[in-house]
Amino acid sequence: MKKLFLTTVGIIFCAVMSSAQSDNAQQNKANTLKVYKAIETGDVSGLDEIIDKDIVDHGGGEGDIIGIDSVKKMFIDMHDHIDDLHIESLADATGGDYHFDLNRMTGTTNSDYMGMPANTKFDVTTVEVVKVKNGKSVEHWSYNQPKDIMKMMQGNKMQGTSATTIYQ
Repeated sequence: MKKLFLTTVGIIFCAVMSSAQSDNAQQNKANTLKVYKAIETGDVSGLDEIIDKDIVDHGGGEGDIIGIDSVKKMFIDMHDHIDDLHIESLADATGGDYHFDLNRMTGTTNSDYMGMPANTKFDVTTVEVVKVKNGKSVEHWSYNQPKDIMKMMQGNKMQGTSATTIYQ
């Protein structure tokens, strides 16, 4: 009887923990989609609810971007420099304090932006990694294929620059 009781308690505990992890995963997915919508529209007004004020974004090419106001500015800048910007979540997962999202971003630059000349169409697949604490994003990393970045930069006026010098 004691063995049956412990087994039952163990099963209930696992079910409750699984449900809590599922709820976190669903919330993380919803928050990711809110961020993508903010980037696409330029409306960053609701991000304080899901992004910590002291967030550190490690995705910048020139170093970390620190603080929610700086991140909002970066999102608005992306929106303002890219026409027909669309970010589609392809797959996601949550593990511990981390949320992972595989996405596809497409658009066309409307001015020289991030090493791409105006009117550059791009289509890039990226893995976004977000550390979540108390329901808010506190750190972010972004990973993509170097070949995709090089393809986006074709036509760039970086004379004398090769792929090997860009990544040094």
